Amino acid sequence: MSQEIGESREQWGKDVLAKAQDIANNSKSDGRPFYIVFAAKEDKGKPGVFRQAFKTYFERPPLVLGVLVWYVDQTLGVFDFVPELSSPPDVPINELLLSDKAEDASSRVAQQGEKLKVILS
Repeated sequence: MSQEIGESREQWGKDVLAKAQDIANNSKSDGRPFYIVFAAKEDKGKPGVFRQAFKTYFERPPLVLGVLVWYVDQTLGVFDFVPELSSPPDVPINELLLSDKAEDASSRVAQQGEKLKVILS
């Protein structure tokens, strides 16, 4: 069985978005706006198995590398991705797939790394 690069990632991304939407639609927030934060990490005891976690916050969540964040206001019908609180997933990437061209560098990723005081290579 062959697989294309990104094939699993695309489906996983759709699944994560669907779960975040379900949380937004089904959460009892007493009318208060809230944030949904998603993170995933490989299970050290089971290589290739990733544990996913969703958490809701009624206050602005902390900046953490490797999370996705949505803002939800059920009274206004708002479900928005929050790029300034989200950062690229902290997943290892084969170096052969990375570009060494300066024009491909992301200043946003570098700025996020500086804010979080992590080293990005």
